[in-house]
Amino acid sequence: MSEMCKTLNMHTLEIPEINFKTEFPSCLEEMTGDQYIYFVELLLKFENIEIDIEEFKLRLVMKFLDIRMTARFHLLKKEKQEEILSKINLLSGLMDSFFVQEVRDEKAVYVLQVQSIKNFIPVILNKYYGPEDAIQNCTFGEYRIAFGYYKAYINSQHRVDLNHLVAVLYRPKRKFLWLRKRFPHFDGQLRTLFTAKSNPRFLETRAKQIGKLPMAIRYGIFLFFASCQEYLSTGKVTIEGNIIDFSILYKKSDGGSSDNIGLVGLLYTLAETNVFGSIDETDNQGLYDIMTRLYQVCKQLEIKPK
Repeated sequence: MSEMCKTLNMHTLEIPEINFKTEFPSCLEEMTGDQYIYFVELLLKFENIEIDIEEFKLRLVMKFLDIRMTARFHLLKKEKQEEILSKINLLSGLMDSFFVQEVRDEKAVYVLQVQSIKNFIPVILNKYYGPEDAIQNCTFGEYRIAFGYYKAYINSQHRVDLNHLVAVLYRPKRKFLWLRKRFPHFDGQLRTLFTAKSNPRFLETRAKQIGKLPMAIRYGIFLFFASCQEYLSTGKVTIEGNIIDFSILYKKSDGGSSDNIGLVGLLYTLAETNVFGSIDETDNQGLYDIMTRLYQVCKQLEIKPK
């Protein structure tokens, strides 16, 4: 598996006069789960034009440094308040590392960097467990169905689609997990298996419960899945020492790129080879096993799936 991010380099704040030293994130991968959720909360406020970019950076650095404007602050003299705010504003300039420069309408603009294949939210509601970083432990079927809800939410912006996406990815632990771990053939899967034939009532129950979670948590999971999707379709993955470019699977036959991999068609195509067995058996294989096999087939036959 490829490295998840660039070399980490936490920001450091030192105040020698009071022997104070602390570090705070310079990129997404350095955040804690709580920091990431707050980051997404600010992102939503920014997208809804509730705060501007300067307010975004100011609130973010205050979160990282655990600074609160308590009643004690408001009792300070105005000059002292301004001095403290001035120092915080200077530190907020370090939050520029969370932005990337893009060209839009022939103009250079800065946009928030929200891509990360690290799962900052491993558990929700204290009982539903999510996938590993880069969705490494997802089955092909799980990814295929989650991808359907992911595309539906992008197109509809209906939160019910978002809730179902999260409900596919986040599931309870398998029964008798403590016993399963003792067997040498344990596959490492902590979550209950999700297939196309899984009881739909369980999915609907989870989706309704998930719908009560703060939007920042649900949208944060959406951003994680979106980052993994981008990683698979454009990034290069290292598996057993070999660099594999899965982008070949995301190309149309006419040479144009596509974000719709045609997952159902690929499932039937691979099932016909009987490498992993029937359609159901193929669907239940690990995502990266399937992607690697599809890559091998495409390279051997020098074809591009439609």
